[in-house]
Amino acid sequence: MFKDFELSLRGGRPVHLFVFTRQALTWRYCSAARDITLDGNTYLAAAIARSAIKQTVETPQDQITINFPYVRDPSAPETPVTQPLGDNWHPYVPADTVGVVCMAYHANDPDAETVVEWQGRVAQPKFTDGKLDLICKPGNGLTAALRRGPKWSRSCWQVPYAPAPRGAGLVRADYEIPGTVTAVSGLTLTAAEFGDTPYSLAGGELSWTRTDGIIERRSIMGHTGNTITILYSGRELAVGASVVALPGCPHTWAAYAARDNTINYGGSVYMPVDDPYDGQSMSWG
Repeated sequence: MFKDFELSLRGGRPVHLFVFTRQALTWRYCSAARDITLDGNTYLAAAIARSAIKQTVETPQDQITINFPYVRDPSAPETPVTQPLGDNWHPYVPADTVGVVCMAYHANDPDAETVVEWQGRVAQPKFTDGKLDLICKPGNGLTAALRRGPKWSRSCWQVPYAPAPRGAGLVRADYEIPGTVTAVSGLTLTAAEFGDTPYSLAGGELSWTRTDGIIERRSIMGHTGNTITILYSGRELAVGASVVALPGCPHTWAAYAARDNTINYGGSVYMPVDDPYDGQSMSWG
């Protein structure tokens, strides 16, 4: 039935439905003049639109742009219904993935079925006057990290907290450091617990859970005593916030020995530092 409507000159104007997901949160919108409820889910009517969908052999050509109203002024007296969605990218860009599903629906279709037309993830936001454009790419981005084999080097190539043998096999819970932020100065955070670890937190990760359930994560750029410096700030990261710091790993044999984990070291300790043929002629003529 949906195909019949699409082939009809009068009926081929479906309502576009949009579903955005981030961890456990979901935002639903539709391009209709009123809210639509389907399968127990309500899609809020919004001035939201997307570019045409393409299917080519070149993935960069298959990206789409979704635009909707968004106000960056926090003191604005009125905000659009899409404001909560845009807040994911302002004032801080999320460190995790925001998924997108684009669907189509005909209100006068007797079967009232929805058809998934495109799905992917938000790759980049672009703010304009009163609007937000989301450049979205197909797929979930995980394929870019697949089939990455070991690298031949003296230092270790493995991810510290990924399962062995492709990772170092360290258990996150054994190294996590819960703490309470006692001072914030720009990107520098202070917590007494940061000074209780025998490992450097530089190169590690700081995480905290917001009141809406979103878990924020930031890279730790520096660590001295009970203070750390993070890559960029985030919502609800203030004095009194409960955070969890995770040490990094310098990917050296000494670091693995300190963690009693040399069996999973991924580097080549006997790899020559200097080229033995450096300066030697390879000609036997």
